[in-house]
Amino acid sequence: MRSPEGQEFWNATEYHEIVPYEKIVSLMYFADSKGNKIDPAELGIEHEAVEGAYDVTLFEDLGNGQTKLTFIGNEPLESAKNSGQMEGWIQILDKLAEVVAGWQRRSRTLTF
Repeated sequence: MRSPEGQEFWNATEYHEIVPYEKIVSLMYFADSKGNKIDPAELGIEHEAVEGAYDVTLFEDLGNGQTKLTFIGNEPLESAKNSGQMEGWIQILDKLAEVVAGWQRRSRTLTF
């Protein structure tokens, strides 16, 4: 992730449960560029995540090719905004949207 000031931050994720088309239970943490866990304080970030609490991402099929994504984070909303977690998730979702759009473009150009 990159802050508005251009500073790069690395994260890693441990996946604890994946139920296809329904949910992902994970634990994301600050890391160095090699994926080693580091204390957010080393980066000057106050982090109020509940130790051992997981993030939960839920997927709901709305029909007509649409899916509702609900993210339940392990950190209070204000803290997530202040630590950059909120901005980080927005960046992740923007990248995911680019990938999905690429799949859609490619699937339209394939002929059988």
